[in-house]
Amino acid sequence: MNTAQQQLAEGILFTDEYQFTMAQMYFRLGLHDKLAAVRLLLPGLSGLRRHKAGYCINAGLEWLLNWMQAARFGQPELDCLKSQTGRGGKPLFSADFLRWLAAHGHFEGLSMRAVPEGRVVHPNVPLAVVNGPLAAAQILETSLLNHLNYQTLIATKAARVRESGRGRLVIEFGARRGHGKGVTAGARAALIGGADFSSNVGISHVLGLPPKGTHAHSMVQAFLALE
Repeated sequence: MNTAQQQLAEGILFTDEYQFTMAQMYFRLGLHDKLAAVRLLLPGLSGLRRHKAGYCINAGLEWLLNWMQAARFGQPELDCLKSQTGRGGKPLFSADFLRWLAAHGHFEGLSMRAVPEGRVVHPNVPLAVVNGPLAAAQILETSLLNHLNYQTLIATKAARVRESGRGRLVIEFGARRGHGKGVTAGARAALIGGADFSSNVGISHVLGLPPKGTHAHSMVQAFLALE
């Protein structure tokens, strides 16, 4: 995958297909500009009291906002949608809908109220509330869930490890075990949640922390091979 393809995959098309088909339906019915409010509650959060977990730590908001500011429908994105066809071979997305996306399908018309990163979130308290045109809010949904759910999950786990450690040093070592670039988001979230350091060099320097680590088993094997 070259740089242009990566940008296409990680930009405004970083969403589920049905978000666009639903947005087109709203557009066709004249509902796309209707004002809507979308509230994000973590799945299962209302059951935290039952499981005695009690809280989550919010994380991921800054990266979501950065993504929203950069995400746009340029010609490559529109060409991708234009190339899609339905079962009968006809274009899946109409020309007038694609023109609307080019002009209005971004997120500048949306406003968001959200819990700051690092704050404790209790059951039934929304992490974020998005207000604005229905179609734009619909297109945002997948990326909003992706950015906030995962980092909140990791930050919460880190906070509980920190609590269980009773003041002991906590270091995040996820880079060699996680999934692709998601490990950078995970390391960031772990530091937000209470980890002291991360082994991930890049994100540690970005966040102003010295990276920490021990050594790999390969070094032990190297010295054993010298015997």
